[in-house]
Amino acid sequence: MVSKYKHMRLNHIGIIVQNIEEYKRLFNAVGLNETTCTATDPIQKVTGLFIDVGFENNVHLEILEPVDDTSPVVNFLKKKGGGLHHLCFEVDNIEEKIEEMKKKGFKIISPPVECAAYDENFKRACANHTKIAFFMISDRMLIEFIEKGK
Repeated sequence: MVSKYKHMRLNHIGIIVQNIEEYKRLFNAVGLNETTCTATDPIQKVTGLFIDVGFENNVHLEILEPVDDTSPVVNFLKKKGGGLHHLCFEVDNIEEKIEEMKKKGFKIISPPVECAAYDENFKRACANHTKIAFFMISDRMLIEFIEKGK
């Protein structure tokens, strides 16, 4: 099925965990063995890796653990015990998408920042790093937008 939203596609599903290696082993046990190496994002204060779920459209599971108690995901981990954290959609132009979302009344949680860890995970050499931004679209749904570095 071809999406009518050519400018946007599901990139990954973010999952927050206490121990990244434990979840890597669990996903390996069910047959999901293709993973990136772990990389740390100093801005988001998380360590993460991506697990290939085997579909041709390159959608991944992103497994994240906090680097320390100052990580923005620590409260989520304390309140919920971990689990589904966000859906990430790839866009061509993150600034345009942010303006569109603001006009529609959605609240930006994290303005665009560079995410060199994404580029490191996928061994992408980019003159301009990948950028990410987060929006809250309901009281329980966090959406990330990603513009891959070029």
